[in-house]
Amino acid sequence: MPYNDPHTAAPCLWVMRTAEGAEFEVSVAEFAGDVRERKLAECVAVSQHRAKFGRSPTANFGRMPDGWIKSTGNNAALVKSGRRTRGYQDPAVTRSLDHAPVLDLDHAPTSAEWAGLPWSPWHPGLIAKPTLGVYRIRRAGEQHLVYLGQGRIGARLAAHGAKSRLEDHRQRAAFTGDLESSWAPLPTCTAAQLLEVECDLIASHALFAGLAPEAQFLG
Repeated sequence: MPYNDPHTAAPCLWVMRTAEGAEFEVSVAEFAGDVRERKLAECVAVSQHRAKFGRSPTANFGRMPDGWIKSTGNNAALVKSGRRTRGYQDPAVTRSLDHAPVLDLDHAPTSAEWAGLPWSPWHPGLIAKPTLGVYRIRRAGEQHLVYLGQGRIGARLAAHGAKSRLEDHRQRAAFTGDLESSWAPLPTCTAAQLLEVECDLIASHALFAGLAPEAQFLG
């Protein structure tokens, strides 16, 4: 099995081809935009697939077929620590369930009803409880978002706030000023499910507002 990089889908596709006999076809669309625009277009395409079929593409979001453990990454740090490993079969392992699609074309990204998630009220600053879920950041009172993210919300917001103090960081300007944050706790979600929800929210923002959140995909 290949490692998890340079492409995270490689282990899953390898299992599908070698163990399950899958035959793949490829379709390519040439894209003239920059990296941010390409990543946004990818989010929209994946989210629309989820909305149409009720599930994510099989190899997206780091998932593996039933019965398989994924390879680790392949970098110097993993090699040095002895933690680089190839994936392997484990009959006890099952593919995590897909999160239900939450693509929302009807509500504003700043609204309490957005995507049907349990959003908190807007709070001043970038401070939240250490809850697992998704979050959104905006400039006070604005209708477009600065950023959408997922994970341990308190820690993630603190990390964004720290970027405002790094003069050379590409997101510094975006995370400087009068910001507000709102979040939706999703404590039972797996890592893959959180990525699915985040993808759907970014796509919802793009299709509703016509652009990505200000700091999205800036790194």
